[in-house]
Amino acid sequence: MKNAFHTSLTGVPRGQRPESSKGKRERPGGLLHGSAGIDSRLLRLHAANDIPQFWTALQALLGATIPYDALIVYLNFLDFETSWQATEILATPNAQRPTKWFQNRRQVDMTPRFVLAQPKKIKIYRLSDVVPDQSELRRSAFFKEFLEPFGWHHLAVALYWRGDRVGSQIAIRRTAKQGDFTAKEVALLEAVYPHIDTVLHRLLASEEERARRRWLEAFNHHLPFALLFLNWEMKSLYVNQAGLEQCALWNFGPAKARAYQPRAVFAPPAEIVQACAALKAEWLEHQSMGKRHPGGATKVSQPTQVGFTATIRLHVEEHVRTAYPGFIVYLENHAAMPALDQLPAHSLLGQLTVAEREIARQVSAGLDNEEIARRLRKSVKTVKGQLTSIFKKLGVNGRNQLMVRLR
Repeated sequence: MKNAFHTSLTGVPRGQRPESSKGKRERPGGLLHGSAGIDSRLLRLHAANDIPQFWTALQALLGATIPYDALIVYLNFLDFETSWQATEILATPNAQRPTKWFQNRRQVDMTPRFVLAQPKKIKIYRLSDVVPDQSELRRSAFFKEFLEPFGWHHLAVALYWRGDRVGSQIAIRRTAKQGDFTAKEVALLEAVYPHIDTVLHRLLASEEERARRRWLEAFNHHLPFALLFLNWEMKSLYVNQAGLEQCALWNFGPAKARAYQPRAVFAPPAEIVQACAALKAEWLEHQSMGKRHPGGATKVSQPTQVGFTATIRLHVEEHVRTAYPGFIVYLENHAAMPALDQLPAHSLLGQLTVAEREIARQVSAGLDNEEIARRLRKSVKTVKGQLTSIFKKLGVNGRNQLMVRLR
């Protein structure tokens, strides 16, 4: 097994490394460069902005360097040890199968046991590394059921790890006529490995961030108060349903707003944009003097509708230093609010002040009083006092009930 493991990591058994024409050892990375076609395919891979573009670029890259009959990519294994399920499976047409086919295959596939038995995180291996005895391989249930019926006899796999678990996998399949993967071809797989790993990590991280944003949007969409997130240029990053409706009221007035679909006519009100611009200038002035912006909020009113206000807070993301600041905007239309006893329980959140809403959201995120005080630049005593007011207004007995009500 030691020799097989060494083979799977380097592509060639010990003592049999490929030599160049001058008798010198050839570095795997050098195998990729020098060809305009390969270089352009690598650039196309790195330029991929989504999974479909990655899949197209990967097929072009591998097809130009390592001939194959079928290619399968498993993105984000849910549980590599016990389940062959992944968040997405990409396959060339001759390898596309129902999900059940992949799950059934996992029951007889010996390759996961081989991978997990290695003392180190194996990255690249061939089926001939897993079962060196070809007669034994051909007698296996895995070969008889999932390879031979489709004309596949050889397999090479690249594993992409996320910490201590196998995150994704690329499986390359060949026919008997194409033959097993040579030492040079495995070295080529090694050479493209870091390129593919970098692109996969970037794209999957982007997908996770997109999912988190959608979760937050789904949570905020039906909150009973109007919420807007504006970027550094005062363009909308996010607005919930109440925000859409209140912006339509602000911009057009009650009579005209009823005739429009709020999303179709949405635009941040001019007064809010102007207030954001003033906050932006103030922040830049403090930065130029090397001073910390004091924070706090600015309030503006709708010019013709009494009791209709917007509270604007400049938000600086301290944990992402390269990110531009943004603006969090809450709109309150007191004239349009129903009496407290007419509101359903879940809408009572709309009766909190802007400061109380901010604290309520921090509590729902699981933060304690000290952490909330630090983030909002308040004293712990102030946070406790505002929490007491929140509990009373929402009719809850403590933090746990508050979190349940918010969620």
